[in-house]
Amino acid sequence: MYALPGRAWHRQVRYSSMGNDDLRERLNALNRAPLPQKAGSAPDVDGIRRRIRRMREEAPRPAAAPVLYRRDLPRAGPKSVARHDPADPPVILEQAVDGAEISAPHGGKAYVIVNRLEEGCRVCPLRHGTFHYDLLRDGPELRRRIGGIRGGGGAAPEDVVLLDLETTGLASTPLFLIGTLVWEEGIPVVQQYFARDYAEERAAISLYLEQVSHKKLLVSFNGSTFDVPYIRARSAANGVSFRMELAHFDMLHECRRVWRRVLPDCRLQTLEAHICGRMRHSDIPGSEIPEAYHAFVRTGNAAQIVRILEHNMHDLVTLAELMVRLPGSEGR
Repeated sequence: MYALPGRAWHRQVRYSSMGNDDLRERLNALNRAPLPQKAGSAPDVDGIRRRIRRMREEAPRPAAAPVLYRRDLPRAGPKSVARHDPADPPVILEQAVDGAEISAPHGGKAYVIVNRLEEGCRVCPLRHGTFHYDLLRDGPELRRRIGGIRGGGGAAPEDVVLLDLETTGLASTPLFLIGTLVWEEGIPVVQQYFARDYAEERAAISLYLEQVSHKKLLVSFNGSTFDVPYIRARSAANGVSFRMELAHFDMLHECRRVWRRVLPDCRLQTLEAHICGRMRHSDIPGSEIPEAYHAFVRTGNAAQIVRILEHNMHDLVTLAELMVRLPGSEGR
């Protein structure tokens, strides 16, 4: 005997166990009026069932609701983002930040900010000679670790580029600021490639890749896991050829190796406080940066962008200082 599927079997049992009178009463209630019936004839229960089935099949079905995935839901920005006082005039980027609009090799333009960190300035506590000394002389820990990565000796300061990104989230979202620190004539120089809107992301990436094409050593903080893969993904999204043929020195791994047992954690600002002896004041939290950038694109008010640029510069300076504070380095 053929066995009906579970749900169909229960429906069959329910109808079979129901008397004709009960069934007719229910059908009258559904019809909101007595069903027509010839005098002296028994109700055609099977025919009624066929009719109900046909009516259900022919009835229009409501459109299925779209399936919403978590990734498609709108993300509410952090409520703690500092808002510009409406009573104050909006901050114009080009007036608040000394930069220039630069054309990129792959087309388009981005805003480039250049800051030379002269020795003794408030942003850069580094002694410039210390960094050069540790990179070039034999013996210190910094040169030895870099030599192990490059497969040879150390690196000249002019061959080194430090990297720090500011993004709008994960690698599938736009990258808007690429900050670098390089040495020119013995002076550390911060160069920041800023996309003033989403369309300038391609130019910012292109300008950065042009800069590092002349370098031999990339230094980052968790760049092997985050920064470099992020730039690679966004280069592909913007149709920019990604080529970074230089050794990569990830300072996060070095800091964990040296200080993970003596510090609460190895976050950059934890290292800055405990190893460099500095605390930031009025710094914009990293969690608020994506929403602050989206707000700038919507309104053109650069009040928060100025803070983001300073945050990025401080990250780069701290990264450079940590390099010369590795055990065995002159700057420790």
